[in-house]
Amino acid sequence: MRFKKWLALSCLLLLAGPSYGQRWIEYLDRSQFFGINLPGAPDVEEIGYTSGTGAVFPARLYAARDGDSLYKVTVVDFTDAERIHAERDDRTSASSGEWLKDVRGSVAHAAWNFRKRGGEVTYDAWSDIERVEGHQLQITNEDQSRTFVGIYLHNGRLHILEATVPPGWPPPMHFQQSLRFFDEDGVRVRYDLDINGNTTRIPGSYEYDGGRSEVIETEAN
Repeated sequence: MRFKKWLALSCLLLLAGPSYGQRWIEYLDRSQFFGINLPGAPDVEEIGYTSGTGAVFPARLYAARDGDSLYKVTVVDFTDAERIHAERDDRTSASSGEWLKDVRGSVAHAAWNFRKRGGEVTYDAWSDIERVEGHQLQITNEDQSRTFVGIYLHNGRLHILEATVPPGWPPPMHFQQSLRFFDEDGVRVRYDLDINGNTTRIPGSYEYDGGRSEVIETEAN
């Protein structure tokens, strides 16, 4: 009897859950030096991102839906942070190193933005992807949907992953753990990380083969 109940529940989850391996793709944007798994090609939008000091930085928002689940990636470009701060009306921000605070504090600021949105924060801790340090949060929203967040800063670009799934759905690990980074030559990079936070690139190429998923590479510049 227990086995029959377990089998029935397993079949129900397979029918109700996301279509893993069928529609999901490996999505690459080498102009932004990253790749990630998504439930189809995302809508892409150029946006402005307001930093902790109030400066506005260029960013790109990627959004894709899978039924009632929404997956977002925001990539904020801090590579020209010093110039952007120097051109602000408050010119003292450049000399005081405010631009550096924006970059170094970007992970903490993004996490704070999620906390202040409301809901019950059930997980809030340091994390890493490919040994790139960052932060993860899990939030139960008022409607009992859950939002899973990952925030990672790599080579002057802040990557904010946000997945919101319906009540009762499992964590979207296929999205959260799939973030990967590329260098200027389009080669995937991975690191060793020591106890002091120093990173050393692991020699060699680590191109992801995508398994059985379709690979889509954006043509956006």
